[in-house]
Amino acid sequence: MADAEAALSEGFHEHLGRMLARHGQLLDKVDRREARELGRRAAEAALAPLLWAEAVGDRWDTTETAEFLGVTRQALHDRVKRGTLLGVPGRGVTWFPIWQFDVASRRARPVMAALLQVFRGMDRPLEPVEIASWAQVPQPDLDDVAPADWVAEGRPDEAVVASARHSAARLAA
Repeated sequence: MADAEAALSEGFHEHLGRMLARHGQLLDKVDRREARELGRRAAEAALAPLLWAEAVGDRWDTTETAEFLGVTRQALHDRVKRGTLLGVPGRGVTWFPIWQFDVASRRARPVMAALLQVFRGMDRPLEPVEIASWAQVPQPDLDDVAPADWVAEGRPDEAVVASARHSAARLAA
């Protein structure tokens, strides 16, 4: 981690230095509190892709997913709306966790509709990022395997749907 942290810091400082050389006069209009807030937001932005990857796993954006499935962006949006595909909204992008696809047959796994129905049927339906995050956490009723791994490995659909029901019941309590 120390190497990655040092490289992140180096890259940040190098680019910040270049940007300040070109646009440093803009800081004359900013007080210390606002500058500190800008720095905090820059740190969040720097780690956001890693945090997203940890929360939702490997993912494709809309363009990559549409190309993979051989469909239009609109068709992808319709599938998300119908609840047959999990799309996680980001800033100006929708992310599609890769585990929901059978890469060999280039299609979405049919179990996704059942999983999404469980979480959408709750009194307070889960947000897509919550569902994607749930899928990354090992579940006791799946032999401590994360649902994303369970689905990606093609294990029995009934077990992962039952796990989703158990989780939804615990969350609703």
